Amino acid sequence: MAKIENTTVYPLVTPNASDFVIGTDTSNDNRTVSFSISDITASGGLQDLQSVLDTPTTNLGGTAAGDISLTGNITVNGDIYPTQILAGGASGTAGQLLSSTGTGIQWVDTSVIASNTLQEVTTAGNTTTDNIVMNGGDLNTTGSINMSGAAQVLALSTNTDMTLAAGCDITTSGNINLSGGSSVLNFGTTAEINDSTGSTGAIGSILTVDAAGTGVEWSTEIPTASMPTLQEVLAVGGNTATGIGISFSGIGSGSTYSVSSPINSFAPNIWQGTNSFTANGTTISTAGIALSGSLWDGAATGTSGQVLTSTVTGVSWADLSTIGVSSVNASPPVAASSPATPITISPNTGGVLIRQNIYAGGSNIGCVPDSGTASTFLRGDGTWVTPTGAVSSVSSVTPSASTGPTEALKITPTTGAVQVQSNYFAGSNNVGHVPDASAAGATTDFLRADGMWAAPGGAPEWVNRVLVSNSKWTLSSVNNYYIYPNYTGDPALAMSNDHGASSPAVVALTDADVPYNILQANTTTTGCATAHPNHKICEVEYSFIISVAATINLNLWNTDIGGGAVSNATPVGSLTISASAGTLYTGTFTLDPSGVQNILLPGKGVALTLQSNTAMSNNKLALNMFFKYQAVT
Repeated sequence: MAKIENTTVYPLVTPNASDFVIGTDTSNDNRTVSFSISDITASGGLQDLQSVLDTPTTNLGGTAAGDISLTGNITVNGDIYPTQILAGGASGTAGQLLSSTGTGIQWVDTSVIASNTLQEVTTAGNTTTDNIVMNGGDLNTTGSINMSGAAQVLALSTNTDMTLAAGCDITTSGNINLSGGSSVLNFGTTAEINDSTGSTGAIGSILTVDAAGTGVEWSTEIPTASMPTLQEVLAVGGNTATGIGISFSGIGSGSTYSVSSPINSFAPNIWQGTNSFTANGTTISTAGIALSGSLWDGAATGTSGQVLTSTVTGVSWADLSTIGVSSVNASPPVAASSPATPITISPNTGGVLIRQNIYAGGSNIGCVPDSGTASTFLRGDGTWVTPTGAVSSVSSVTPSASTGPTEALKITPTTGAVQVQSNYFAGSNNVGHVPDASAAGATTDFLRADGMWAAPGGAPEWVNRVLVSNSKWTLSSVNNYYIYPNYTGDPALAMSNDHGASSPAVVALTDADVPYNILQANTTTTGCATAHPNHKICEVEYSFIISVAATINLNLWNTDIGGGAVSNATPVGSLTISASAGTLYTGTFTLDPSGVQNILLPGKGVALTLQSNTAMSNNKLALNMFFKYQAVT
């Protein structure tokens, strides 16, 4: 049998629907059979473009490496992703646009395309977030211009004006600000301003803030707050009035001047009313009338030696020879300036003044001056003084430390107001009374040669060691007080008994806690005689190491050791260590500065609490403490 590719045996012809082709029937043991072309077409044997595109991409499917040339139309409902579009065989240049020629397409420059009118642009879309800039042109519209963007500005620059025709108003819910240095708000001859009530005001009205403080209104009265005081007017406009005077009329319309506000006048003054001068001082600054110039009596200023006399309706200058002694007046005393003039009489005629001179000390004579008291006397210099040389009073002052072997009492001064000061014994060779013992801390202390109270010499001193150590330290509550050890009896749980957020000073140890948490104790005095029943913790040294980094607070507490009904503890000492893992720390606890709480009386003991700023589980720690004691009575 010849091969099918042998066109001589099997010539190429155009197939008809009735022609046959040979194929394999896979449903019947792959037998060789014949198919008509019409049957193949009817059963979908021929592929259309959709079936080709649906072919999996592994079989190329909608991808073709060759060219496609169509004489018909292409309708696309999806996307087109061209890498290049040719028009007339050219790809165009950068910035060109694809334009229709009527019978085809071409690439053209944007300059040859007609511009849209503003109407066409706004019809397509009248909203923009860009700025609109007009340089010399007009913007004409019968519609609205709405700018809704935040912080947008309608800015007119370069001498551009906004002109509103008649009937065009500006309505705003915001402010109108004139911020330029030369900004002017001009009103025409017929322009008006409406207040918050809609009123334009009457002639002479002023614009003020209304009573509610929420708007403005026209008013014919100036508000009180806008009326300046005389002080404010003078402070702003100056206190000089040129070519104008002030006229006061009506009852009670006079002027009042304080003592520091004089009247200075350089013009002739006419006083037609009754004027009273009530000051009665004896100096130029306190006298009722102080004349440093001449006095006119209506006709002249008089001649030297003349005196001013009354004419009933006025005054007149007159010679002394024409008048006798008209009156004798007493003048206030002054200090004597001569030993023989206790009384001065002047003048000899007319209104005679008799002045008694005050004793001014020395050889001068005169009357006794004033200002003396029952406890003062007049000294030879003319002054009153308190007598000296005799004790006037005796008072005690606060004791102080003695400063010498003979100063148990200090008396100063020796005359006048005498003060007696008792000095207390300050040690060494100083003498004095016994010093205060309230801060000594014990009623049986003794006074030492250095002036200090101290426990009797020979009291014993000893050191006790306490080790707190475990390998399974568990703290679940940060900063809570943990006590040592846990009273379950399991040493592996040592230092894991959570006492809570309150210290033993606020919440006492329970009866069950006491047997397990007393590290040091002073038992009761029964059982054996003791010369020093009280034990004082003088110092607590420590060495500390931990397997995890944490800030540790250690506190020692003075608490009951038995008898039930355990009372709240008192603090003995404290220690804070910012520890790193595996680092050894040594030092001393900070003890009670008063020295009182660190004294263990009989029946008292020391308990330990620990706080951590870090929660832990099964960590190792070792705390070695060395308690140093001193016996006190």
